[in-house]
Amino acid sequence: MTTAPDSSDRDGGAGGWRLIVGTGSGAVPGVGPVAASGAVNMAIDQALLESLQQGGPPVLRFYAWQPACLSLGRNQAARGLYDADRLAAAGIDVVRRPTGGLAVLHDRELTYSVVSAPGPLGGARAAYASINRALVEGLRCLGIAAEQAAGLKIRGPVSQAAEPCFQAPAAGEVVAGGRKLVGSAQRCERGALLQHGSILLSGSQARVRDLLSRGVAPPASPAAPAPPAPPAAPEGSITLEELSGREPDVHAVIAAMCSGFERTFGTRLAPGPLGQRENVRAKQLVRRFGNDEWTWRR
Repeated sequence: MTTAPDSSDRDGGAGGWRLIVGTGSGAVPGVGPVAASGAVNMAIDQALLESLQQGGPPVLRFYAWQPACLSLGRNQAARGLYDADRLAAAGIDVVRRPTGGLAVLHDRELTYSVVSAPGPLGGARAAYASINRALVEGLRCLGIAAEQAAGLKIRGPVSQAAEPCFQAPAAGEVVAGGRKLVGSAQRCERGALLQHGSILLSGSQARVRDLLSRGVAPPASPAAPAPPAPPAAPEGSITLEELSGREPDVHAVIAAMCSGFERTFGTRLAPGPLGQRENVRAKQLVRRFGNDEWTWRR
């Protein structure tokens, strides 16, 4: 059971959102997100969700992962599907998210998370659309022609899916050139919403297929549509490096995203660290997210 947030947990400015970068150790100008393990990152997001349930303000957080990490959806099948030995040999961590969705490789990307009450945003579905609009607005500040995908694909049961999150965009997700640029997952519990997702900077999500257990066939690519429709893209995802032709500056990306959120939600972001109680709770939650019984429970 969590306790009510202390005054530092509530400090977000009147009517504003808190902005947390990295592990929440403090806002350091000119320093990118402090990277952390998958278990630490998921513990912080869960602690922030619980803090909001106890009266804290909405939060926008940006962070990175070290080492590279495969994150699994809360209800996604993993046992017998992904190979723990191959992950370890590749130096890739693995964690199960508190949110749904499919597998994402967190490497050479920037992760965002939003914690808010869904009611003021119009409910969970409306919040999902609004957050993605904020992401699109931020990307356009960078000169990226991003948009929200129309109803492109209906996925099968997540518990049986072997394909990665970035294989193809679902309705409402952020795309550029018809290919998925941001993959997001959401969870609502006890009057609070957590949505977090991966903004691809460079690299390739196709590596997720290489981490499948031997003997598990990767999902077949969809057949190319008959003319005159154009053929399917060779890979379902695209990165900022591909779109801009240069290595993205993570500081510029964060600044643009902050601008997109402030414009979309009519708020201001107040940078700051995690509160004391949030820090304590996050350290407790690391044990859950670092436990193999949780990670490989399905």
